[in-house]
Amino acid sequence: MPSQTSSTDRGGPQGGYTVQTRVVPRPDGPALELVETAPDGPRVGAPLLLIHGAFGGAWMWAEHLGPFLARRGRASLALSLRGHGGSEGRETLRETTLEDYLADVRFALERLPQAPVVVAHSLGGLLAQRLIGRAQMRGLALVCSLPPEGLATVNLRTAVTEPVVWLDAFLGATAPRAGAMAGTVAGEARTLLFSEGLPPARARRYAAMMTPEAPRALGAANVPGPILSAFLTRLPTLVVGAAQDRLVWRACTLRTAFYHAARHETLDPSGHFPMLDVCADTLGRRIVHWLEAEGL
Repeated sequence: MPSQTSSTDRGGPQGGYTVQTRVVPRPDGPALELVETAPDGPRVGAPLLLIHGAFGGAWMWAEHLGPFLARRGRASLALSLRGHGGSEGRETLRETTLEDYLADVRFALERLPQAPVVVAHSLGGLLAQRLIGRAQMRGLALVCSLPPEGLATVNLRTAVTEPVVWLDAFLGATAPRAGAMAGTVAGEARTLLFSEGLPPARARRYAAMMTPEAPRALGAANVPGPILSAFLTRLPTLVVGAAQDRLVWRACTLRTAFYHAARHETLDPSGHFPMLDVCADTLGRRIVHWLEAEGL
């Protein structure tokens, strides 16, 4: 498959990196897109598995965070869940379940040579939490993640405080067309997803790359499921929130950190997608510092 090599970032101890994108077939489900970003030189620490949230894809990590980590010797593998990014399954997205997404994450875990540190965003964070104690992980970083109880409390608060953008972002985004979020983010809901400092042109570009979401999976995410505390499994965990996140607010990320006895940090400024927002490099530095502190 094609690969590309970056120029060197001058912001710290860095090197070059290579990006390889593969769409991997499997006998029991849609082929999945895997984007590996690896340093050209020696690798440091455990591999990282990057799991996107609703409406996203592996491209969200490849934009900034994957290269940032690779320049510092960290290899990562970003997954596009079925129906997202370059993965197959778009035509059956309306029938896709949360269990299907969990199967996709397990498939990606099996592609790695050793147990990874999982970095998961939003709905992807809920998937990762449901695998605690059920899959091999060396560490877990939850970025603007849904809390352990799932989407219900987030939906309720957003519907009350942001009714117009809630209807656009949560109902309109299930429309079966590409770029379903583009009109929403270009208008009133842009500040729901990104910080005020992100240039509108970038917000529109990112929105055009987002995909519809699986209604059944979102519905299931509203129902609390059994989640083991990372503290009980001795799984090092970092919880990162965003000061301008109007979907998963600070009370949610603090509650998630308390549940897992995890370290908590807040990015400011940033909206719900910090890996795409103005503080993307800050997110990378926080993750790298945590990895180093934990010896991962």
